[in-house]
Amino acid sequence: MKNWLLPFLAGVVALGAVRFAAAPLNRTTHYHANWAVFVNGERLDLAADRFMEEIGACTASYAEILPEQRVHLHENNPDVVHVHHDGATWGALMANLDMALGEDFLFTADGVRYQSGPEASLVFVLNGLQVPAVHNRVVASGDRLLISVTSAAVREVLEREFPGVADNAAEYNAQMDPSSCSGGHGELPWTTRLRLAFWG
Repeated sequence: MKNWLLPFLAGVVALGAVRFAAAPLNRTTHYHANWAVFVNGERLDLAADRFMEEIGACTASYAEILPEQRVHLHENNPDVVHVHHDGATWGALMANLDMALGEDFLFTADGVRYQSGPEASLVFVLNGLQVPAVHNRVVASGDRLLISVTSAAVREVLEREFPGVADNAAEYNAQMDPSSCSGGHGELPWTTRLRLAFWG
């Protein structure tokens, strides 16, 4: 064996061990929110496969996360929003579903446009309170959002539609996500930390 090879390998192992032990632990982002979209009193069906994002491999760095992985739905469950990036907004979720949302408009994935006007308005109810817009609002853990295109008064929307928004995000926060490195906000698994220590 060459005289330099053994010290070189020892140095690589020592450097990796120091990076593994001393480097700050990256934390993964993974939490959930609930939501529903209603149009004229009927809930929009978002349970089809085309609205779902299945991710086979997790990433340990924000730089590696694709836009569609940051915030999405999966397992044909339209009630639960999965968030893997702290800056993910409701508007980004809509874009990932091939939809668009603004302060006064909603485009569905079928190309139908709803615009606030004299006959109907766009109402946003976040955690039981009406808010002016949500497209630029970051999805927070445990949020319950209702987006409604309606001619009804806000009081009626709160009474009739908001109860249709699931309230089980906290349960999902406590579970392991099949498409995630880990459940909830947590330390990276030791295998991922080991890979990062030696391969960045």
